[in-house]
Amino acid sequence: MKIALLGNNALQFGKVFTPAVLDRLGTYGELSGRIAKRDLDENAAFLSECEIVFATWGMPVLKKAEIARYLPRLKAVFYAAGTVQYFARPFLECGVRVFSSPAANAVPVAEYAFAQITLAAKGYFQAAKFYHTLPLYSLIHANASPGLYDCKVGLVGLGAIGQAVAEKLQTLPDVKVFACDPFVSPERAEELNVTLTDVETLFRECDVISNHLANKPELKNVFNARLFGLMKPHAVFINTGRGAQVSEGALALSLLRHPSRTFVGDVIKREYFPYINPLFWCPNAVLTPHIAGSTGNEPQRMAYWMIEELERYLADKPVRYEVTAQMLEYMA
Repeated sequence: MKIALLGNNALQFGKVFTPAVLDRLGTYGELSGRIAKRDLDENAAFLSECEIVFATWGMPVLKKAEIARYLPRLKAVFYAAGTVQYFARPFLECGVRVFSSPAANAVPVAEYAFAQITLAAKGYFQAAKFYHTLPLYSLIHANASPGLYDCKVGLVGLGAIGQAVAEKLQTLPDVKVFACDPFVSPERAEELNVTLTDVETLFRECDVISNHLANKPELKNVFNARLFGLMKPHAVFINTGRGAQVSEGALALSLLRHPSRTFVGDVIKREYFPYINPLFWCPNAVLTPHIAGSTGNEPQRMAYWMIEELERYLADKPVRYEVTAQMLEYMA
């Protein structure tokens, strides 16, 4: 069996498909080298015989005609990363099965968000930021925060990451968890020990609010001045979702008007130019450079999960991470 390795970005590809990962994958068939979109013609002979594609961040976007031309025998794509929205539909329309590992990438994001929520409830972020310059304010702020007893946490979005966070929050029995997600059934919410509510109530009543919405165009600026105006004193808004979902000017104005509130953002608009972002200049905003997802050794987890999925696929066993056309309508 010939397995094509597709990837436009050498650095991102190498983080996921390390030599150890490639050795493991190579036991299932003959591997190509990394093939970028510009390399399709020179690898046309190999690609024409491939039934399996493995890829990660930087997967080339192919049209249906290109799939038919270069990958006529292709049966399945195993994507060792999160969202497949940007490339999957033409493959599915060609009858190619698509598998993805957003659940693997959800693991570090959920761990990161859970840690931020627990620290936020203790008033950690402003306490740590101001301890060197305003120690008295630092102490007052921390003591005015709710702590983890009778703390109300709100999760916006209960996809793979939001549900994983909710499960971790069950280890904190004195924390009350609320969530807003129209796609989650009352039965699943009960399993997660969360109370379903609307987003306005969530912002009005929760001490810590964490965003886990899917990355969809219609959610641009969904977090706006109206919602920020509902936040409690000493409330914390955490965003490990997408910067585009936040009206940053409105949030910055809310933070300046209410210094006890805190924004903890791992994602912002124009992430590579934080200096032009109004949140960068807010003393009660804590920003990190999009590190909640897989970093360090963590990207390899996504590749190994996809190799395990390949094993199930080849053995005709029930698969776990297949993406269908219907799922693209609501998933991240």
